Amino acid sequence: MAEERKKVLIVDDSRVMRAALNSYLKKEFEVTQGEDGESGWEVLMADTDINVVVADVEMPLLDGYALICRIRASEDPRIKDIPVIIITGAEDEETRERAYACGASDFITKPIDKNQLLAHVHAQAKVDETTLRMAEDSIDMAKKATVDALTKLSSHTNLLQRGEQDLAYAIRRNDDLSVVRIDVDNFKNIHDEYGNEKAQKILIWIAEILKELTRTEDTISRDKGAEFSIIAPSAGRLEIAVLCERLRSGAAKAPFTDGDHSIPVTVSIGFATYGRDQGETINELLSLADKRARSCRAAGGNRLAVGDEDEATDEPVIQQPNLERALLMISEDQGGDLIPYLPELLLKVMPLLNLGNDKLDLEIDLMLSDLNEKLNKLK
Repeated sequence: MAEERKKVLIVDDSRVMRAALNSYLKKEFEVTQGEDGESGWEVLMADTDINVVVADVEMPLLDGYALICRIRASEDPRIKDIPVIIITGAEDEETRERAYACGASDFITKPIDKNQLLAHVHAQAKVDETTLRMAEDSIDMAKKATVDALTKLSSHTNLLQRGEQDLAYAIRRNDDLSVVRIDVDNFKNIHDEYGNEKAQKILIWIAEILKELTRTEDTISRDKGAEFSIIAPSAGRLEIAVLCERLRSGAAKAPFTDGDHSIPVTVSIGFATYGRDQGETINELLSLADKRARSCRAAGGNRLAVGDEDEATDEPVIQQPNLERALLMISEDQGGDLIPYLPELLLKVMPLLNLGNDKLDLEIDLMLSDLNEKLNKLK
């Protein structure tokens, strides 16, 4: 019985280029086409058999960069993880860097050589098959186990069960509860470049960072691939924003090292808080947190989203601001960006408040003592 041929989607606004690519691929692959980024996206959404996307960068309506970002931000694992090969000039490093940041899997340089094209498409089709098989195995194992075999974190099934219990308790006691979704940025590219063994060690390394920086009452799970979730009972919006920023900076502050390899690893994080965000169940809250994390990842990664109004942009994550910078940001209506840093900033103001209370007889000793205690708990 003949082996089923893989399907390739060609996305290019040039009819001549589409015809050339089709002529090179049609003997070994089934080929379908999109005339621009938007039509290519519609074909990809409708055809569940596509294994690899080959796309140009400069296209009307939706260019190649935006197409990659939309693919990587998809809720459908089949679309989100599909290999995307970008057509680029031989010396076009700027295109390569930007496309890699968006999530490109590989590049084909112009002028296009038939053998080069076939080799790259065959390699990415094989990667796609392996990724799908690993995802299916991971999902099947997660349904059967309460502990993730690799990281020793909770399984996703166990997290959902624990989350429903924590949510019911929070509702009865009128308490806070937040959920977090963490995605390792560009993990597929890391896996492809360094191999499965290194990729698994990175997941274990990330799991250790999460365990070190979270509380004992938090439940952490590895969901599938390089995605993690946290259920954080009694954590409101401020507390969870501070925790998420610690997790982000904890992963980014030093590269993962193993032998001679030093690999920079960053994460994208989204969170949702019961009563403050839309969602009445743990699944609904996790879905919202996942949407926000994917938006951060599609925008370049190494950032967190504190709400839908913060849908990730190309701006980098801000570093710890000083008091002067914080006041300037507030005056410019950028106070939302300060949320992860509020406890540290307010603690810096405490000596001034204590001096004012002492010298001006403000009689706010108890209030200042209570404020100092609360801020130190949040720090």
